[in-house]
Amino acid sequence: MKLRRLILIIGGLVLVAVLLFVGTGWLSRSSDRAGIPTPQREEAPAAVGVRARGEVVPVKWAELSFSTAGSIAEWLVAEGDIVETGTPLGQLDAGPLELALQEAQAGLKTAELELTQAQIEHQRQLAEAELALQIAEDRLAQARARFPSLTAAEVTLQQAIQTEADEAYEYEKAVNRPWEWRFEEVQKAYTKAWQDAKDGLAVAQAEYDAAVAEQYASSQELAILDAEVQRARLELERIQGGEDPLLARQVEQARLQVVRAQAELETATLTAPFDGTVVTLQLQPDDWAQPGIPAITLADLSTLWIETTDLDEWGAAQIGVGSEAEIAFNAFDDKTLIGHIAEIALRGERLPAGDVVYRAVVELDAPDPDLRWGMTVRITFPIEK
Repeated sequence: MKLRRLILIIGGLVLVAVLLFVGTGWLSRSSDRAGIPTPQREEAPAAVGVRARGEVVPVKWAELSFSTAGSIAEWLVAEGDIVETGTPLGQLDAGPLELALQEAQAGLKTAELELTQAQIEHQRQLAEAELALQIAEDRLAQARARFPSLTAAEVTLQQAIQTEADEAYEYEKAVNRPWEWRFEEVQKAYTKAWQDAKDGLAVAQAEYDAAVAEQYASSQELAILDAEVQRARLELERIQGGEDPLLARQVEQARLQVVRAQAELETATLTAPFDGTVVTLQLQPDDWAQPGIPAITLADLSTLWIETTDLDEWGAAQIGVGSEAEIAFNAFDDKTLIGHIAEIALRGERLPAGDVVYRAVVELDAPDPDLRWGMTVRITFPIEK
């Protein structure tokens, strides 16, 4: 019973449709025969321009990776967080790196202690060498002052020789003039003066001979003291220039090792290179991070622009930097924005199918808070006929 009713309803609907179709055609033909014009639909003239598809992208964004390998200990941010330049984003397991830094710091302390001890010992040796040289120089000076000067004795001897010669000459003149008045008294006087000169010469000669003998006797002692002074001076010079450079180099190498260990420890922390928003955490805690493998996506979402994805050769030749662009969004039915071309690639990219496309960047004249990264758009670049 129900099936029969359903068949009758379907048949009625089909009959009504046939009657409407026939009636519409009859009215149209009647209108044509009566000369009544039927309204025609006018097509709008097609707009002239270059068309391309594109997508919304941030002006600045990056996929960041750790510069060293390791297990991710924790993320210090979450997706959607807004961070500033230098903000720590994530941390690798830094246990081995911290241990390496501690070992490097301990090595530096040991090297510095050894250098300090060596410097203290060097200063002690330097002070002892300076004192030894001063003592040797003082002993030499005292020895020289203790022995008479041979030059002074030699001068005294020469003066005595000259005096004896002068008195002998005067005596010869006096004794060869017996006719003079009081000859005998004069002879005695000159004889005594000559004898005194001879005695003085004998004394001077004896003093000179004694000085020579004493000078000869003291020459070995003076030579020994002078040799001690020379040895002390050479030892001082050796100590002054003998500070071990190996210890200083070891300290410098240990200091560089600490710097390297600190730098490696810092690489365990990933920091933000610019202000932006954390878009995606591509690795999770305990995942293994590798240099060059993206771990987090950071973008400055405050400034977005449009990049074309299929601008062909003909279209790229018709437009230029500064050309206007009308942008329609697939995500919105009633949103059209205006922008201008800021950049066109100098070199095209060949697709697998063989076509060549050029990347063009469109800056929006006014920002729109509804836009999101990755939205697809239809772009029209109006051109003159």
